[in-house]
Amino acid sequence: MKDYVDSIREFNRYYTNALGLLNNHFLNSEYSLTEARLLYEIRHSKDITARELVRLLNLDKGYLSRTIQQFEKKGVLKRTPSRNDFRILHLELTKKGRDILSKLIVASNSQISGLLKDCSDPDKNELVSSMNFIMRVLSKEVSPVIYREASIGDLGYMIHRQAVLYRDEYKFNDSFEEYLIQGMLEYLKNKTEFDKVWVAESNGNIAGAISIIHSGKKLSQIRWFYTEPKFRNLGIGKNLLNLAVDYAKSKNVSIFLWTLSNLDAARNLYKRFGFVLSESKPNQIWRKGLTEERWELGEVG
Repeated sequence: MKDYVDSIREFNRYYTNALGLLNNHFLNSEYSLTEARLLYEIRHSKDITARELVRLLNLDKGYLSRTIQQFEKKGVLKRTPSRNDFRILHLELTKKGRDILSKLIVASNSQISGLLKDCSDPDKNELVSSMNFIMRVLSKEVSPVIYREASIGDLGYMIHRQAVLYRDEYKFNDSFEEYLIQGMLEYLKNKTEFDKVWVAESNGNIAGAISIIHSGKKLSQIRWFYTEPKFRNLGIGKNLLNLAVDYAKSKNVSIFLWTLSNLDAARNLYKRFGFVLSESKPNQIWRKGLTEERWELGEVG
């Protein structure tokens, strides 16, 4: 845990210094970072009150009261009684306040643009994606998940992630990556109009994938089915499997797949969808002591 804490603190020190967040005068203005944030929230929150600002920004009530009084003296904001309850005062920026905020936003945009001027577009995309990931993790929120057919680059990423995941979680050796690569090459060389690969995507990141491949008359195979660890237990695996099964249903074909006897969560999911275990065989190639299983779902049309 200490290593994580030290790394986060190191990043915080770098980031606050890069943006000058510890300066008393934010962006060389007469306002502090907190005061600038107050102006922003008041401008973009309709009928906000001091009490709501305290809760939103976790501010000391006394500090906020003094700051609001200073803003009023400078003609930056005004307080207006609520139409429904005159005891409630809504905060609103004056024209002067709005002009000040607009200048701060322009200066902030210019500062950030300067930081990014030497970054490539891929680096910018990765930076924004990483920032969104930080917000999602710390707020314990999950971005909406979309399901789409795979596009260029997705297949290579799927091989990479499954090779890494099975190495880390199940101690598979390098031969598993070779197996994945060979299977994907065979698919690319022989793919038909029937074949489909879907990915689940969240905030621009692949959260999981599944494919269904033609495997003979009235028969199809599910392959490369996985979900990223941080996206498990959210129903993504079930939704991906639904896509494959519904597609097979539309084509009136049977489905089979190969899995491993120790993948309990996957096996339980297949059972819920009506798959039946039809064959077992030992596998000593990827790791000693493995048992491969073939599961089948009859014609679903």
